[in-house]
Amino acid sequence: MSKYIGVDLHKKTCYITVMDKEGVIDKQIEIANTPKTINTFFKDHVDDYIAVESTMNWIPFYEKLETLGCNVVLSNPLQTKAVAFARIKNDKVDSRVLADLLRTNFLPTAYIQPRSVRDLKELVRQRAEYVVIRTKIKNKIHAVLFKADISHSFSSIYGKAGMEFLRSVKVRKIYRDELNRYLDTLDFLNKQIDEISFEIKAIANNDYDCKLLMTIPGISYYTALMIKSEIGDISRFPSAKKLCAYAGLIPSTYASAEKIRTGRITKRGSKWLRKSLVDAITSGCRNENKLSVYYFKLKKNKGVGKAKVATARKLCSVIFAMLTDKQPFNEFVPVKQR
Repeated sequence: MSKYIGVDLHKKTCYITVMDKEGVIDKQIEIANTPKTINTFFKDHVDDYIAVESTMNWIPFYEKLETLGCNVVLSNPLQTKAVAFARIKNDKVDSRVLADLLRTNFLPTAYIQPRSVRDLKELVRQRAEYVVIRTKIKNKIHAVLFKADISHSFSSIYGKAGMEFLRSVKVRKIYRDELNRYLDTLDFLNKQIDEISFEIKAIANNDYDCKLLMTIPGISYYTALMIKSEIGDISRFPSAKKLCAYAGLIPSTYASAEKIRTGRITKRGSKWLRKSLVDAITSGCRNENKLSVYYFKLKKNKGVGKAKVATARKLCSVIFAMLTDKQPFNEFVPVKQR
């Protein structure tokens, strides 16, 4: 008969509880979190059911078991804690709780996207991280110019003329050396970002869902692939409201007796999807379209922040309809409400 296995995962070790269908513990053991040890232990449990909590290092552990062909589910840590709160908490208890919840079918699980989609997420997130690093380097360059009391009249100092100015400006040796290092780093980062962007653009132009998303004002190939990779299979969301909840764009609700109060957005789910939608509103509202009219109408009464969030939530519903019906964005036709 199949066994139920709970794994309390850590960076160097993992504590494992093996339980039968009746809830009787067969084994509890701590092993090293290394490929060889994991392969040796789990190769005899290919037909069993395994639960692991979503921690920082769940991906390499999951992919090792995925290669072996094991049945693995990912536990949602917030919901699992709410279901099985314990005053005594240690590795042994945590792994037993995971196995027990899995056995009784009460384990709150998180969705695991296919490896191909996880690879796309890794690619677009890598570009986003490079852009963050580049922004930090640009800020460092501005700081050096400020310390050296250098002013300029360029609208963008990182254009062709501005870069020539930065390479030749006369400053003290300590600032000159510092500027040269930052400029060399900036050139390297620009090259890396261009290479990743070229790859992302090629993938987006060959993906039908990305082509649909690029018909929305403010969404380019990069944002389209980011949204596509974060959502994955749109059919896993039964409604637009569920997709908005996954993006963390729905308001939090506090209800007690007859009193119901709504607060700020939950910000649970994919922060990358939420940021992409808000950035798309920022870019798309520069020109007049259906979304920009909605945004500027809210902006007058609610302010910039709330207007962006509300419009991003509306855009999320539009994207759900587009990807479900496989239809491009059409600002003259009302989007089907779900």
